[in-house]
Amino acid sequence: MSSRGTPQPARRVMIRRWRSPRLVAGVALVAVATAIGGWTAIAADDGERYWVVREEVRAGDPVDPGQLTTTSARLDGAAAATIVRADAAVDESAVWAHDLPEGALVSTGSWAPSAEAGHELPFPVADGAFPADLGRGDRVDVWAGPGPQQGQAAGEAQRVIASVPVRAVTPSATGGSTTVVVDLGDQTPSAQVVAALSSHHVTVVRRS
Repeated sequence: MSSRGTPQPARRVMIRRWRSPRLVAGVALVAVATAIGGWTAIAADDGERYWVVREEVRAGDPVDPGQLTTTSARLDGAAAATIVRADAAVDESAVWAHDLPEGALVSTGSWAPSAEAGHELPFPVADGAFPADLGRGDRVDVWAGPGPQQGQAAGEAQRVIASVPVRAVTPSATGGSTTVVVDLGDQTPSAQVVAALSSHHVTVVRRS
């Protein structure tokens, strides 16, 4: 038993950390950040209204207002300048510049002008001479040259069309080849280009 004159050790004040308002707020913020999966936009009733796609869209397809809806969000910095606000008019003559998943915010680069009154050029391509997943909206170069059986004696391959968008990819019903349609814009294909595509082995190269 200790004497009255001996000082007692000071009791340590225990704080239940889970009750700390700052800690609770920090945990809540982490939970929210995890839930939104890295989005820079946080939905809020008092935020700005922005366009989002209500369904998946594909590059090259026409922009349809029915594919769009709006969401309220708060954006900071560069994101606020690149995301399209809902008060911006939808250009129904435009096409989607790249694929977008359902619910994605629409940026200023999401849609592009459609090539009006353009020249569409179809040509057959042998299976294996173009990317297997080639699709509408892809930008490609087209090369024409000797076939696999002709060798170098028949000449070298030449690029006859450069950086044009694909408008359609249609496999042949009998197999072995696919018809690719590209958009040349306002440029008329020359006779040499048409002849090369019809008489030479054609290879389609997608640009990255």
